[in-house]
Amino acid sequence: FDIGKELIAEGKRRYEEAMQKQNKGGTSEEEEYRPVNVLMEKPMTTNVREAKELHDLLMYRREVEEQQTAIATATSSTIKNTTAERNNNNNIGGGMGCFLINHSANYRPQARAARALIQSGKIGNIRHVSAFFASPLSWIFDDPSNIGWNEPDDSGEMLGNGFAWGQSSHLLAWIYHVTSIVGTTTSSSSSSGSEHDEQKQQLAPSRVFCAMTTSEKTGADVSHAATVICKNGATFSLSGTSLLPGNAHSDPPVAKRIKIKIFGTKGALFFSGNDRDPSSGKLEWLRGDDDDDDSHENVGAVEIQCPELGFEFEDLDQDGIGPESLQCFIDACLRRDDYYVGADSLVGLRSVQTIDAMYRSHVSGNCENVKG
Repeated sequence: FDIGKELIAEGKRRYEEAMQKQNKGGTSEEEEYRPVNVLMEKPMTTNVREAKELHDLLMYRREVEEQQTAIATATSSTIKNTTAERNNNNNIGGGMGCFLINHSANYRPQARAARALIQSGKIGNIRHVSAFFASPLSWIFDDPSNIGWNEPDDSGEMLGNGFAWGQSSHLLAWIYHVTSIVGTTTSSSSSSGSEHDEQKQQLAPSRVFCAMTTSEKTGADVSHAATVICKNGATFSLSGTSLLPGNAHSDPPVAKRIKIKIFGTKGALFFSGNDRDPSSGKLEWLRGDDDDDDSHENVGAVEIQCPELGFEFEDLDQDGIGPESLQCFIDACLRRDDYYVGADSLVGLRSVQTIDAMYRSHVSGNCENVKG
């Protein structure tokens, strides 16, 4: 968190320095403005206050750039930005080129296809999600020496640690990403009320009820069952466990099992399998009522998305050029215009809000409102 804040501050310093140079007579190619790009490990933070602060800082930087760009345009003086920095809908701006979170599953072609399908409106308005994640990782959460995985930090704001932070954060980030939509919004934090393209989400958590089971050796949570009620009225059933027999890091490794089902008013999307066997599943679109098909002949038909690919979730490959999340970060640093933002600060914030409420609900025994 502290490093993230420092990098955002550095982006601000670079941006303001470049603006000052241009106002004094322009910059040469050697002095061209270079934004700061950030790839942050997941989860973005482990408390809502810090996650909200990072998100707000990033959105503020974007608004600052828009205001400065308007001034520069009026005076015929502009910061040199590449096509990527101008056109990528997830560009932060104001000293930040991009802010990515390393949820590697979100950068896979299947995640991109799922998001595109939902973005197209073919699923309709999302009304229910069922999601399950099982990992063969009991050995981590039962080991007292794995303090970072099993014990809350010393901030006093974490009510627990274990499977939810360590594993369910992947699942939540994937769902919040693919259900995001891009639209023109007015930022409530902007004094100017400026409009800009920003990722919004059909699934914004409002209230959470959750029960957990914990390790007798460490107290870490090893299983959970949660119900998330979203602001749009949609319901979200989330369950997970580390009690899958085996070891994800043995030779050969035992696979994780994932099941995701998203139901909308016009169709559904299914994505299930084990992450060590691409042939174990496909990304499926189950067609519902089509506004352009009065015969309704295709209702219930299954269409495979990314037919050339099977089931892939986290990128666990230790060889090659690294996961797609790293490749996208490098592309952003190289100022290419086609890098993909699989997890931004809003996806990170939604995931942190949900998990925080899960722990609070488990402790209180009540349905808890999401913070922030």
